[in-house]
Amino acid sequence: MAYLFQQVDCQVENPMDAIGNLDMDYAIVRFSPPPSTLTAYSVSYVYGDCYECPSQTLVQRSAYLSQPYCVQVPVNYETELTFGGPLCSAKISPYTIKPKQFSYHDLTLSTNSVGECQVDFSTVSSEALSAGWVPLICLFMYLFFITSFRWLWIKGQKRDIEELLQSETMDPMLGGSGGVDNISIGSGGAKDELLSPLVTSDFDTSNQYSSLNDMMKSKRDRKKKRIDSLDTFRGLSLTLMIFVNYGGGGYYFFNHSTWNGLTVADLLFPWFVWIMGVTVGVTFKAPEGDTRTSKWLTVLLRCVKLFGLGLLLNSAGGDGDISTLRIPGVLQYFSIAYLYINAIVLFLDSPVGTKSSWTRNAASYTLLGSLSLITYCVLTYASGEFEVDGQTCPGAYLGAGGLYGNEAHPKCTGGYHRYVDVMVLGKSHFYDSPTCENVYDCIAYDPEGIVGSLSASFLAFLGLLTGKIVKYHKKKRSDKRMGMIYCASLGVVLLLLAGMLCDFNQNPTVHYVPVNKNMWSPPFILACGGFANVLFTLLFYFIDYSEDDGEHEGEVMWEGWPLRQVGKNSIVLYMGHELLDGTLPFAVYFTEKSKHLHWGTTLSNAIGVTVWVLIALRMDKKKIYVSV
Repeated sequence: MAYLFQQVDCQVENPMDAIGNLDMDYAIVRFSPPPSTLTAYSVSYVYGDCYECPSQTLVQRSAYLSQPYCVQVPVNYETELTFGGPLCSAKISPYTIKPKQFSYHDLTLSTNSVGECQVDFSTVSSEALSAGWVPLICLFMYLFFITSFRWLWIKGQKRDIEELLQSETMDPMLGGSGGVDNISIGSGGAKDELLSPLVTSDFDTSNQYSSLNDMMKSKRDRKKKRIDSLDTFRGLSLTLMIFVNYGGGGYYFFNHSTWNGLTVADLLFPWFVWIMGVTVGVTFKAPEGDTRTSKWLTVLLRCVKLFGLGLLLNSAGGDGDISTLRIPGVLQYFSIAYLYINAIVLFLDSPVGTKSSWTRNAASYTLLGSLSLITYCVLTYASGEFEVDGQTCPGAYLGAGGLYGNEAHPKCTGGYHRYVDVMVLGKSHFYDSPTCENVYDCIAYDPEGIVGSLSASFLAFLGLLTGKIVKYHKKKRSDKRMGMIYCASLGVVLLLLAGMLCDFNQNPTVHYVPVNKNMWSPPFILACGGFANVLFTLLFYFIDYSEDDGEHEGEVMWEGWPLRQVGKNSIVLYMGHELLDGTLPFAVYFTEKSKHLHWGTTLSNAIGVTVWVLIALRMDKKKIYVSV
């Protein structure tokens, strides 16, 4: 934790000079010497994000030292200070501070008239840059403006076209002057694709259709191959993931949880795993005879390619030394989860693939889908004592190690999860900079370890169940309505189960299981699946529910732009943003100081994301789609 609390220079005439050297989300606290410089004193601290951690020494001043002592203090969580020394007959009650960023404070320890210790805490100066939320608010306003402007522009163009069609005589080949009176132009769907040539100069009047209504019917009769809301959800997750990986504007909630807890960043990768399960549930068709073997080979080949691309990303920026190559990773989890859910559908789905056949196999689906979670729970919670790095760790240990739990088990980070990785992979083949490092002083731990892949596979299975619901409820609007009810209900149930398992608490008692992304705990998986179902239902309503279904005229409320285009080329954007991180134009800082401000970091990260979105839009326009 020494990285978070560091000594800074106090020998400055103007406090603003000291503030100017700070990083974002930090403040300076100056400990002024007691009235009597002959008195020694000490200050210890406990950081609010460090659960059940012992006090750490912050200031240890000897007698005869009259100079003040300054430290940088993180501002995202409260810091509890405890004072001690000969000045006080007993330690003063803990004093809690939570200053604003880029602020400068003076803290003096003294005694009152009756000899009791007291703390005088005053703000010396405060920087105008302390308004850390402003860049993020401006970013959201910019996104809202761009999206709204495009939506209004398209609506205006379509209204002009509708007025044109209603007021002018159409070419006889398109059905005569009265053939378009009953046309209502929406903001998406088949009719928009049909009428788009009318706003271009190269409209071909030799069209093969005899009337406009015939063209509309032909468009509706074409089988829709993609679910736009699913592409949009994938694009949303990837866009946020790129923003987070590029720095997330420096905001702590765009970083992963230190150990227990849930942030925006924690949801994004699991949502991708869930979306993969939905895609398999919607698109999978059980093969017959020899084609089943061919399907198995196709699945295995894709798993190998995903795993290989993951290793490629892990080796980027290295020296080619495979003895220290990290083996686990994001794409490796995709590979394992993809194999798991495809094995389930290949084993259970019938070639007919009807709704009734799937319903009859619901119990078998549930049993096989839960095997991964059952295995995860046995390894995590039913394991006995084990020894790692020369220390005996208790069974079912769920802590971060290091300072966690008053340093009871400093080398047991992640419990049995890390033990399995050490035994199977070796210490040199997994992640060595975990999120708990700066706060808990924990040892190397991989959040995409072997045991966690079992839990990730179960999350993909939850997506598979949602995909089956969508597959059999996507034709008529009444079916879609029931499908949305099922998906939303499933999401609410999953969220309630997650809350009950963790006692609706970030750090529950030993009788409950915390929400923990590092260990992919069951409450975490259920929460990710629950949020995914609810958000997907909303996107489905705005994008897919209101479109024409052959029986009802519909007006799509949102076409998913530009996230839908991003979701169609997710593997390209994910690989690209990882390999080109830190290069122009994906990282743009105008001054050295801007790297340490929310303004500069948010702007740079937003520029990087915008470039990738533009690349996705261009690839979609050129009909270039890359898959593995």
